[in-house]
Amino acid sequence: MKRVITAIDLLASTVEMAKLAGSKVENIYKTGAGYLLKFPQGFVAVTKFRASLTGVVPEKTHEGAETLRGLFRDDRLKAVAMPRFDRIVEFEFTSGKLVVELLEPFNVVAVRGGKVVWLLHGYRGKDRELRPGLPYVYPPAAFVDVLTSDVDAVEKAIDPNDVKRSLIKRLGTGPELAEELLARAGPSPRALAEEFKRLVEKIQAGGAEPSVCLRGGAPVTVLPIRPVSIQCDEVKNFPHFWEALDYYFSPLELETTAAQETQELAQRRKRLEATISELEKKIPEYKSEASALKTLAHKLLMYKHEIEEALRGSETSIRIVYVNSRARVELPDGTAFDIETGVPVGRQITKLFDKAKELEEKASKAQRVLEKLRGELAKLEEERRRAEERVKTSVRPVARRSWFEKFHWTITTGRRPVIGGRDASQNETVVRKYLKDSYLFFHADIPGASAVAMPPAEDPLELLQAAQFAAAYSKAWKIGIHAVDVYYVRGEQVTKQAPAGQYLARGSFMIYGKREYVRNVRLELAVGCRKDHDGYRAVAGPPRSIHLLAERYVVVTPGNVERGKLARELAGRWGGCHPEELAAALPGASRVSEEGRGSPIPWEEVEQIFSTW
Repeated sequence: MKRVITAIDLLASTVEMAKLAGSKVENIYKTGAGYLLKFPQGFVAVTKFRASLTGVVPEKTHEGAETLRGLFRDDRLKAVAMPRFDRIVEFEFTSGKLVVELLEPFNVVAVRGGKVVWLLHGYRGKDRELRPGLPYVYPPAAFVDVLTSDVDAVEKAIDPNDVKRSLIKRLGTGPELAEELLARAGPSPRALAEEFKRLVEKIQAGGAEPSVCLRGGAPVTVLPIRPVSIQCDEVKNFPHFWEALDYYFSPLELETTAAQETQELAQRRKRLEATISELEKKIPEYKSEASALKTLAHKLLMYKHEIEEALRGSETSIRIVYVNSRARVELPDGTAFDIETGVPVGRQITKLFDKAKELEEKASKAQRVLEKLRGELAKLEEERRRAEERVKTSVRPVARRSWFEKFHWTITTGRRPVIGGRDASQNETVVRKYLKDSYLFFHADIPGASAVAMPPAEDPLELLQAAQFAAAYSKAWKIGIHAVDVYYVRGEQVTKQAPAGQYLARGSFMIYGKREYVRNVRLELAVGCRKDHDGYRAVAGPPRSIHLLAERYVVVTPGNVERGKLARELAGRWGGCHPEELAAALPGASRVSEEGRGSPIPWEEVEQIFSTW
């Protein structure tokens, strides 16, 4: 069973991740299995098993990712590439590089100016040393680089007398790809080299055929090509390779996370089990020894008079053999035991009964302790099960993101699309790219507000809803104003060109001509959660139209509950939507004024509404 992606897997994954180039890192998190990088288009998982896009978000935290966040958060990704055909991938940012080595040991290294500034694990070997302050050096190349080598160089690396070993050891194919190449091209080194180069070039061009091989219902390997040689009960195909990697590696990553989460529990369980095992051995021993002592005491009691006579030298059926201060007593039935010669037999009988009683009490006490420990073990096992279940349930599929979701977005009751900038940069994008001449531009009549755009509309209710959306995402919310005027104009009235001799700051615009106003717009917004297929989305909109988007929602107004706290409360109450996404939908500190349920239209219909933009 494959435990880590191979070089060809990483190549296919890198081709997909390279499409993120030009995007900014919104955040970086630590997970139980590694790290999670958040981009506007989605997430990248970096674990000891893989580096890939992912649609599965496990439980995550900022703790442990503080340095990486400080280095790369809000940095723009320039490129994602493999420096050679090996299990190494580089994320090149404006300020430096993040190098992921999916080797042994797994490592993540931040590099600036060619030098290591942070790394997951320090390393010192005969080939190189990795520590902060030193120049970053790649590990020695183990394989011929098929990415840059021509067919002739690849052919030279293949020993005709040991073809499979050459593919694995000299070209880094791994056993599975080696078998696939042999099944497709035969044992000829030239044919193998040509087939290998063809496969690599096909994957580089985005022609992967993502597949997972299953046997007995369980996945046994994942490949960016359709398997020919591998015996599978079923081959599961995926539209994207990252989806195949999610399907295959997510359970392994969960196991790693669960093992870490339950490590202390496992240690306590081990100690408990050792104590229980010791008691389980001791209790029968105590009982056996007590029984033997009672048996002996009863025999002593039965022959007490004769033993005492024999000790005084009288002729009896008892035979006495003296050894120092003790005497060996042999009874007529063949039983033999030692007694003390200077201690009355009666007192020795009492001692034996007392010792037997003491051992029985020990056995009884040990039995009570054993039952208690078994109860504790059962509780511990239940605690471990709950911890593992919590890890599993913390994993949530991420809904596929559409282009408009990087903005504030909503729809009106008339099913008209509305978008707004989240910051000055996005305000620029909304105006430059999405505001057509005939469209409407809305802006709260206060500095510091979202630039909101909507297709032409005349319905006063829809105009009010767009104005409410613009008012909510303005500075008015943050300063606690409960109503604000909102103006709107046609797109042709908005320009980024400043009058001669003047300068417009980023996110600022010139408005020419008459402005229409919606006066005293009440600041209120509905924020909710919806489920689409296996993923959840946080959504927002005017209270009158939110039922078209959310299954559950709250209407909020400016208040004193910090938005992160409110988001966590809502996420805990609803389940599904992540607190961070709900917090991003909330305009600021809020107060819940009402709660409701909706009947959301299918996501495909939402996308269709925005496709008319």
